[in-house]
Amino acid sequence: MASSLDLAGSLRGLDPSILEARLGERHLARPTTVHDAFDLADALLEPSSVREALTRLDRTALLVLQASRTPRPPSDLLSDVDPQFEVSVDQVDAAASRLASLFLVVVQPDGRVASLDPVSIVLDENPDLTVEALAGTRPPVVLESVDDLDPATLDARSAERLYAIVIELAEVLRAVAVAPARELAKGGLALPETRRLSEAARVDVADVAPLIGAARSAGLVELGPDGWIPTAEAEGWLQSEWSSRWASLVGAWLGSLPREILLVLDQRVDTSWGAPLRTFSEWLFPAGGQWIPERLDAFARSAELFGLTSGGRPTSVAVALLREGVSAARSLVGALMPQPIDQVYLQHDLTVVAPGPLAPSLDGRLRTIAEVESAGLAATYRISEAGIQQALSSGETEASLREFLESISSTGIPQPLGYLLTETAARHGRFRVASVVPGSDSAGLSEAARTFGAVSQVRSDDPSLVDALEADQALAPLGLRRDGDHRLLCRYDAETLYWALTDERYPVVLEDAAAAPLRSPIRRKVRRSTVAPPGNPIHDLVARLSSSAGDSAEDTERAWIIRQLDAAVKARITVQLTVAQSDGSTSTLSMEPTGVGGGRVRGRDRKSDIERTLPLSSIVAVAGPEA
Repeated sequence: MASSLDLAGSLRGLDPSILEARLGERHLARPTTVHDAFDLADALLEPSSVREALTRLDRTALLVLQASRTPRPPSDLLSDVDPQFEVSVDQVDAAASRLASLFLVVVQPDGRVASLDPVSIVLDENPDLTVEALAGTRPPVVLESVDDLDPATLDARSAERLYAIVIELAEVLRAVAVAPARELAKGGLALPETRRLSEAARVDVADVAPLIGAARSAGLVELGPDGWIPTAEAEGWLQSEWSSRWASLVGAWLGSLPREILLVLDQRVDTSWGAPLRTFSEWLFPAGGQWIPERLDAFARSAELFGLTSGGRPTSVAVALLREGVSAARSLVGALMPQPIDQVYLQHDLTVVAPGPLAPSLDGRLRTIAEVESAGLAATYRISEAGIQQALSSGETEASLREFLESISSTGIPQPLGYLLTETAARHGRFRVASVVPGSDSAGLSEAARTFGAVSQVRSDDPSLVDALEADQALAPLGLRRDGDHRLLCRYDAETLYWALTDERYPVVLEDAAAAPLRSPIRRKVRRSTVAPPGNPIHDLVARLSSSAGDSAEDTERAWIIRQLDAAVKARITVQLTVAQSDGSTSTLSMEPTGVGGGRVRGRDRKSDIERTLPLSSIVAVAGPEA
């Protein structure tokens, strides 16, 4: 077997990026106390850390770990074991690589795999992890009740969820676009935000967190200063067809599943994903402990959310996803999802009724002038003056809106809606807000207005409308200042002025310096003070290890030799010392160090069985004990 000295040596030679990735799979109780490779080796070999790592090992990997107590090549690791289940050469090789990546074994220079002493001690604590127990237990037989549910029935039952997940998540994205969803300092959404998103997506409060998690995995939301907001990819996702939306969500979710779950599914994808899956998981991971029910429960909830199961039974889509990949599953989903419609009913009360799922592109454009009152396979929208104003500010015209509504309406445009379009278009732009640019003739401002310190202005061609603004007490906090018959000045920026007028239902347009209309700005929220995100302790640990190399190669090597000797004293192991002689040659000495200090090392010479004291300056290399 190998020692912590061997592990420290292998840690020292790892590329920092590789080391960080591999450490991410290990639990370290006190990463801030690690300053060099020896500290890290000790931390990785702490019993609590080793026990946690063993819970992630399947039965084959545990057998390989037991066999590696005697250093041997990977091909010989199970030569003396005859397990009661099938184990291939590829599985043994994969298990050996997995053990090395978790720092539970070391690969010696000659290619042999050797277990570490502290790991073997922890293995011996659990009678279920002996070679006899691991090899002598057959996998459980799948026992399930026979029912008359064929795959087609299961698929039909899950079809509604396949569609619902993309609709629900779309509503969540639109809700966080309007206002970020605040994240608590300790993690998780604030309860008011959870309720807001629950109402927007029309889902249970308990489903909000999984939806945000799915959106985050798919790269559709990100955590900004004020909370969760849509990413740049979200708009494209909203415009894509439903099966593509589903595929991007489920593909990201599948890639985020723990390897233990994927390993279980690889062997039991066709069985129920309920009790039989848990029974097999407990057999496959005999040291699994508490993570098995926790992770399987989370997996089962997500699978149901994505429409992959019905009553715990995997659908054809689920089997295709895990056996053939996302593309194969997407083809099945496209056939199961409802076909989009392109015609709606426009009502006299300004509501729009979609008798089926409206095509994403049509739904997106309709939302620019209407608010969704109910979503699902059939949806209801309500057109409003504010929505029409918004659409006009975004570049639409009365003619383009009429053409769009006529193209999707099975009932034509009702008279009340026609009047609303005409009147809103006539009123649109009666008030025009723009920034005041200092310098360029100060935008034609009077001398008195220049001294006012104006930052923005609102104009109208009708002086009586300007009079009405000036007299409106609701706008008094803006401190508007009259400048001529057609203009009011403001010390707040143009966006603030725009939203203040909009909130009071004035038909306002935002303009640029050339008086060209701009799209309505996104309403800014007051920035909250946020707690700085916690640092990555593993990244910081690896950075410390990299910086501990020292200023010179000579200093680094000398410090490394001293730490090797200190570790050998602590572990009471024999090491091979390479000692420089006065004539320039070197010799090898097998010694069990007993103390290091005062520039010397003391220990017992194993060959001659006498005590020796050597100057540290004469030692040029330290190696582990001979195998």
